[in-house]
This record gives sequence, C-alpha cells and structure tokens, in this order.
Amino acid sequence: KRLAQSARWENEVLPRLIAPYMSYVRQSSNLAEELSSEAEECVCLNKGLELEVVVVRFDKLERITLRTCACQPAATQLMKCGLFGCAPLRPSLAVDLRVLDFVTCLFLRISPNNTAVCNTIEDFLKCQGYHLCGQDPLRRRFANALQWYNRLQ
Repeated sequence: KRLAQSARWENEVLPRLIAPYMSYVRQSSNLAEELSSEAEECVCLNKGLELEVVVVRFDKLERITLRTCACQPAATQLMKCGLFGCAPLRPSLAVDLRVLDFVTCLFLRISPNNTAVCNTIEDFLKCQGYHLCGQDPLRRRFANALQWYNRLQ
C-alpha cells in the first residue's frame, strides 16, 4: 500500500500540483499573504465524492468539505486554497502551506523531529480550545504532508 501511495504521489499528484503551487506562491507573495479562494465548478459528469478534511493552521483547526471528482481532485483543490493534504486521493487532514514552510525552515536549523513538532502543535491548539480525536491524531498524517510538500518544492 505504501509503495502504491508513493508511486501515486510521484507519478500523478505532484506533477499535477506544480502549476497550482507556483501560482499560489506567486499570488500570495511567496506565502506572505493569505488568499481567499473560491471553489471551481465541476465540469465533468461524474458523481464525485464528498470529503471532510481537518485543516491545520497556525492558530486553529478547521473542518472543510470538498467535493472531489475527476476534474477537481482533492489535492488540486487544497493547493488552490494554500493547503497540502496528507494523502494523494482522499486526505483526512490538510496543512496550511505556511505551517509546512515554517516547519521546513525549522528543520534546516534543528534536528528534524516530527513527534516534537506535532505534540507542540497539538498542545498549542488544545490551549486554544481545539482538539483532535484519537491516539496520535496528527503525527503520521502531518509527517506525510510535510514529506510530500518538501518533495514538491
């Protein structure tokens, strides 16, 4: 499963994300500004799939709903909103590009430690009144998003 997911990231998803990523970086002044985004209308006739995604931002957690289909895959929709998903097809978690960029810069200066970063984010958001359910609800999904975001860069 892991090999198939890696192949999907490498061969399908990342190549499709290059243009939206470059566009978002340019329009947001190198991620300095948060852009408002409008959902694009679906042009295919497929029924599609509705996904609920938890979004990790610097100061809050959000829940968003995406309607995905062949012409509007989740990864592309998320990227156009300045978000990066934890999975290539059906992400349950997405992380703000600015958070991923911050953690990438941090890991250039200290030893990479996803567990410490994720525990810190969880504790910080918990103090803000947000809570993620489950055992280790953030670490694996956040690490996956960070890994493939860094690969996209």
